[in-house]
Amino acid sequence: LKNHLLSSVVILSSVLWGGTVFADNVRNNIESFELDPVLVTATRYETRDLEIPAATEIFDQKKIEKLGANNVMEVVRNIPGFTLTASPTGNTYVGFRGVSKDNVAILVNGIPLNQDGNYDLESISTDIIDRIEVVKGGSAVLYGSNASAGVINIITNKKQGTNKALIGWGDKNKFKGAVNVATDKLQVSYSRQQSKGRGKVYQSSPTSFYMGDNLEKDSLNLQYNITDNLLLQYMYSKKISDCSRINNGQYAPGFHSDIQYHFGQMRYSNNDMSAAVYMRSRDWKYNTTTHQKGHNIGADIQNKWLIGKVGITAGANYENENTKNTVGTDSAKRDSGAVFFMTETQIGAKTKMFLGAREAYVEESGSKFCPQFQLLQNIGENENIYLNINKSMRAPNINEQWGTATQLMNPDLKAESGWNYELGWKKKITDNDLLKLNIFHMDIDDRIYRAKDSTSGLNIYKNAEKYRNTGVELSYEKALSKKFSYNLGMSYANPQQKTITSSEWERTDFKFGLNAGIGYQLDKNSANIFANYMTGRVNGTKPMLDINMNVSHKLTDKDVLKLTIYNLLNRDDIRTGSSSGTSGALLEERNWMLTYERTF
Repeated sequence: LKNHLLSSVVILSSVLWGGTVFADNVRNNIESFELDPVLVTATRYETRDLEIPAATEIFDQKKIEKLGANNVMEVVRNIPGFTLTASPTGNTYVGFRGVSKDNVAILVNGIPLNQDGNYDLESISTDIIDRIEVVKGGSAVLYGSNASAGVINIITNKKQGTNKALIGWGDKNKFKGAVNVATDKLQVSYSRQQSKGRGKVYQSSPTSFYMGDNLEKDSLNLQYNITDNLLLQYMYSKKISDCSRINNGQYAPGFHSDIQYHFGQMRYSNNDMSAAVYMRSRDWKYNTTTHQKGHNIGADIQNKWLIGKVGITAGANYENENTKNTVGTDSAKRDSGAVFFMTETQIGAKTKMFLGAREAYVEESGSKFCPQFQLLQNIGENENIYLNINKSMRAPNINEQWGTATQLMNPDLKAESGWNYELGWKKKITDNDLLKLNIFHMDIDDRIYRAKDSTSGLNIYKNAEKYRNTGVELSYEKALSKKFSYNLGMSYANPQQKTITSSEWERTDFKFGLNAGIGYQLDKNSANIFANYMTGRVNGTKPMLDINMNVSHKLTDKDVLKLTIYNLLNRDDIRTGSSSGTSGALLEERNWMLTYERTF
C-alpha cells in the first residue's frame, strides 16, 4: 500500500509541480476563459454555476476533447468522488458518495435514461454531446427517485452540429468508426466500436474469473427540430459481449450477452414552459436461459413564474413501467407520478433562499414527501457559501421486487429514504481560477442491497437497517492561457451500512480519491494526461491508479490525428464481491487507439 501510495503521490505531484513551473513562464500571457458556465440541471432553468447552491461539475466540448473520451462513461469517471460498479457483460455503472447505480439519476436532455436500474453510458458516443452536467447530493425534489446521490444530465447538440467522419484502430483488435451529418433541422450520428481479447474483465473468486473475448457497440442518435420550439429525439444502442470463464485453472463455459436500448422523446419548449413525452425500452438476452424486456412511457411538464421577488418553478410527471422476464409468464407493471415545486427568493442584498418539495407516488412502494431547503450567501465578488438540506427517496426497481431467473422475488421490499446535508464554498479567484469545496453528510433508511438467500443460494434484494456517509470534496480548475491548463479534485469519505443480519457498521466503498489533469497546446499539437486514484477500499482491494494520455495533431483545418493510451501504467483492478456489489474490473489492460477525423 505504501509503495502504491508513494508512486501515486509522485505522479500527481509531478503534474501539479509541472503546472506551477510552467505557470511562471506564461503568467504574462494569460487570457480570459469561461470558468463559470451556465447550467440548467440544478434548478431546471439556466443559472450561473456560482449561483447554484449545490456541488456541481460540468464537462463541455473542450474538456471532453481533452479527455480523448469516446463515450460518456469515459467522461464521467473523471468526476471527483465517483463510485463505479462493473459486470462481466461490459456494463459499468456510476455513482457518488459511496452509493452507485440506482441512486444517481441519468438524464438525456432532462429525461430519465434509467430502465429498471440499467443504462449503458459506454454506448453513447461523445460525438453527439454538447456538454455533461453533474449535480452531486440529493436532487429528489426536481428529479424524484434515483436522485438521492446526484444527477448526470447528458445534453446533446441541439444546434446544427459539425459534419464529420472518424475512423480509428488500436491494439486488442480495437476499432471505431463514426459519422455525423447535420443540417439546420436534422442531425444524424452513428458510431461503431469493437474490441477483442480484452483480458481479464471480472473476478468472482480468487480462482474464478472471466476473460473478455469480444465486445461490440453500436449507437445511433437522431434529432429533428420540427420547429424552433419542438424537438424530436431518438437514440438506439446495441452491445454484444462474449466472455470465456476460467475456473480453478480450467476452461469453463462463458456467456453471450446481447443488450439493446431504445430511447425517444418529443419536447416542446417556449420561454419558461417545457413539456415532454418519452419512451425507453431495454431488451437483454443472456445465453439461452435469460431474456428480460422492459418498456417505459411517461410525460413531464414544468413552468416558471415570477411573482414579485419570488421565482416559482413547478411541474408534474407520470410514468408507466412494464417488464417481463423468464421467471414467469406475467409482466410486472407499475405506475408512478409526482408533483413538485421550487421557489427562489432574494431575502437580502446578498442572500437567496430556495424552498421546494416533491410529493412522489410509486405503486407498491407508496408515497414519499421530500422537502428541500437551500441558502446561498454571497461573501464577495464571485464568491459564495451555501447550505443545502434535502430529503431523498429511491423506489425499488421492478425486478428487485419481482425477481429474475437468478434472483428471488421480494414484494415487501420498501423504498429507501434519507436526508442529505451539505455545506459548500465556491470562489472564482480570477477569470482563470475556480475553486469548489463542500462538506456533506447523508443518512439513508431501508437501504436496498443484494444478498444471498440461505436456502436457495439465489440472490435476493433486502432492506438494510441504515446507510450513512460523511465526507469532503474539493476541486480546483486553472486555465493559464490558451496553451496550458490543469485541474485537481479530491474526496475523502467513510461510507458505511448496517444490514439486518449485523449490528455492526460495515464500510461499503473507498475512503480517499484523487484525480488530476494537465493539458498543453502549441500551434497544431496538444497533449493531455489525466490520473484517477482510489485507496482505502473494501475487502482488502488494493488501490487503483488509472492514468490516460491523449495526444492530437491538426494536419489541416479539417483533418485531425489523435492517439489515446488507456491505463498507461498497465495497472490491474480486479475486485472481488462485497455487500455493495462492487465486484468486477474497472481497468482493462493497457491499450491504445489511433483515430483520424475529417470535418466536411
